Amino acid sequence: MDRGCRTPVRIVGIIGALVLASAVWAQEPAPPLPPPRPDRPAEPPPLPPPRPDGPATPEPSAEKAPETEAPSEQKAQARSEADDACLKRLTELGLRFESRPPVKENNCAIENPVLVSALPNGVTVVPASLMGCPVAESITRWMSDTVAPEAERQFQSAPTKLLIGTSYQCRDQRNGAKLSEHAFGNGLDVMGFEFAKRPTLTIGSHEENSPEATFQSTIRKAACPIFNTVLGPGSDSDHGDHLHLDLRQRKGDYRICQ
Repeated sequence: MDRGCRTPVRIVGIIGALVLASAVWAQEPAPPLPPPRPDRPAEPPPLPPPRPDGPATPEPSAEKAPETEAPSEQKAQARSEADDACLKRLTELGLRFESRPPVKENNCAIENPVLVSALPNGVTVVPASLMGCPVAESITRWMSDTVAPEAERQFQSAPTKLLIGTSYQCRDQRNGAKLSEHAFGNGLDVMGFEFAKRPTLTIGSHEENSPEATFQSTIRKAACPIFNTVLGPGSDSDHGDHLHLDLRQRKGDYRICQ
């Protein structure tokens, strides 16, 4: 009987062992998952150290930097444009003139010279005179705005000729201190005028309150806002027989009107 009961007991033991092993296997953890992706990319590898013989030469840029003009070239271009604009204005005003090459004579010079032979309204310049373009423009303004209207008012006659004593001349001022404005084509000496219906009027002393004296005084004063220097009879002994008109630049836009 003991031997017969031993077989079922062994079977029961084997079954129990299998049940226990299954429970152990069920409790083992699942295999690990791969780590999550990082929130930011990995740091780039460090740059190679600089060469021991000096800093690395930068690679050339695909685009070439724009070339800039030197200040002297910019000034020359601006001056050329201003000269061209002045010549254009003379043509539009109706002057008869010839554009001449720049003048260079010792220390005397004219950058934009013109040989003027006639002004608007049929006024001849006698003799034809070489001057800087700005002076030609200024003398035209003075003749058209003041001289012609005042001649009609005082003499009932239009001017036909502008008589010039000196325009360009390479010389010093009369006191020898520095170059004259004539040396730069920047000044004119007006000796007088011819008219259609009356005798020539020369700059000088005229009877007080006469039409000639009034005419000369009026055109002289009117020249002061146009030119930077106006000298005539009574200013000094050197200007007793003409009106000296020039465009000399002074500090603070100072003008001389005598």
